[in-house]
Amino acid sequence: MLPTPHRKWLNKAAVIAVFFMSGALQAAPFAWITNQTGNSLSVIETDGNRVIDTLAFPPQAAPAGVAVSANGSRVCVSNPDGKSVTVIDGATRIMLATIPLGAAPVGIAADNDGKYCYVADWYERAVLVLDVRAMRAIGRIAVGNSPAGLVLNRDGSRLYVANRDDDSVSEIDLSSRQVLRTVRLGKHPFGIELSADDRLLYAANVESNDVSVLDIESWQIVQSLKVGERPYAIAVARGRLFVTNQGDNTVSVFDEQDYRLLQTLKVGEYPEGIATHPDGKHVYIANWFSNNVMVLDADTLTVTVTVPTGNGSRAFGRFMAVQPQ
Repeated sequence: MLPTPHRKWLNKAAVIAVFFMSGALQAAPFAWITNQTGNSLSVIETDGNRVIDTLAFPPQAAPAGVAVSANGSRVCVSNPDGKSVTVIDGATRIMLATIPLGAAPVGIAADNDGKYCYVADWYERAVLVLDVRAMRAIGRIAVGNSPAGLVLNRDGSRLYVANRDDDSVSEIDLSSRQVLRTVRLGKHPFGIELSADDRLLYAANVESNDVSVLDIESWQIVQSLKVGERPYAIAVARGRLFVTNQGDNTVSVFDEQDYRLLQTLKVGEYPEGIATHPDGKHVYIANWFSNNVMVLDADTLTVTVTVPTGNGSRAFGRFMAVQPQ
């Protein structure tokens, strides 16, 4: 499929100016928020916490998942209804291409340097490997039933996938593109995240209303944390674990050292995506039914600002770069 331009193309001089003024990227990272029912993507500039751009998607797309490469150069968006993935330039905010998959992509992850993204195909029990430079699928990795959340470790050697309907998580070696091992968790794991040192994996189990804590080295469950109703996604910041609970409009906050519940915070309606700002001090929460994003101070556990976005803000995935730009 030919690249699909979305916004007005910047002229060459403007692109070069943006490149050199920002070192290819803006000084402040963006939060890329998919609005599924609004068929759009809101770009939040996180210095001022305001929407600086809204990218329109085709009516049949329904963008849901989003992943930003660690260096912020590429943004990959999964379109479940459109059966495609859209690739965006992280500096210019131009849509570079829409890659047709013939699949139902939901969970998505991007590698560190923006060369590859990985997409969970909900119905085909597979993770698809996309070459973001060639703009095409180059591989398929068989996994469990209804793969959902994906997360990469920091060096990009391992990919973890939550197999929702198998109640399990699988570890994939990306050099061989083979599943190394699979472990059973709670009921219907969906969103997953790794600790900052990659030693632990956290999985939000939607039906059992808990979070499984998996030790990567031993491949054993070391803790199960009771959370709110229908936990969905997870972020880590300041030695704390943050879990969005769709069913009761809350975020559960735990201490990562002793797994003590620190607080249950009321947020917007039907919170879904959650991600940590590269400064490590703030957590961004996408509220699907409230059509907004809340910015949470990870130390004081207070909401500092609420940013209106578009209809149906889901932002499932790491929607900000994980390293400072």
